[in-house]
Amino acid sequence: MKVVLVDDEPPGRLALRQQLASLPDAEIVAECADGRSAIEAIERHAPDVLFLDVQLGGMNGLEVL
Repeated sequence: MKVVLVDDEPPGRLALRQQLASLPDAEIVAECADGRSAIEAIERHAPDVLFLDVQLGGMNGLEVL
């Protein structure tokens, strides 16, 4: 399962990364700190799961969707 993490706060991404480490089928294919890079990662990797923070700097999570 390909996973993309999107959170503008590094501790938030770290917490998700640590949680996902216990799932052997989860592969984090990208980590993004802003909406623009999130859109690029989604288009590039076509993830199965997207962890998307609602409040991002510049563009919010709903705009990314």
